[in-house]
Amino acid sequence: MSRKKLYFIILLSCSAGFIYLWTGFAFTCFFKTLTGIPCPACGTTRFILGDFTHGNPLGIIVGTAMLLPILVIFDLFTRSDRVFRMYLWLEEKFRQPVVAVILIVLLVLNWVWSISKGL
Repeated sequence: MSRKKLYFIILLSCSAGFIYLWTGFAFTCFFKTLTGIPCPACGTTRFILGDFTHGNPLGIIVGTAMLLPILVIFDLFTRSDRVFRMYLWLEEKFRQPVVAVILIVLLVLNWVWSISKGL
């Protein structure tokens, strides 16, 4: 993926996330509507909004990712590529089988936890 495309995707997706949070526009989870069970990310919005007891710990990752536009804008103004280099480094790490398996196991455990909580 090119630097320009990555920065566009980050800015677009985070803008959509901010608009969703600021407007309070609520929609039902498509996955939960179809299956009757919560999706792996169920409760992430609640966690970002401060409900740490009934939210999803994945909200920490999503909340941190929502700060990426600040770094992208800084990169654009300084003509740097820090975010792009961080993306390439993370992509390389996530492609390692051990890291990928650990992340998948953590995601599945989090999903089981969300289902057991009845989110």
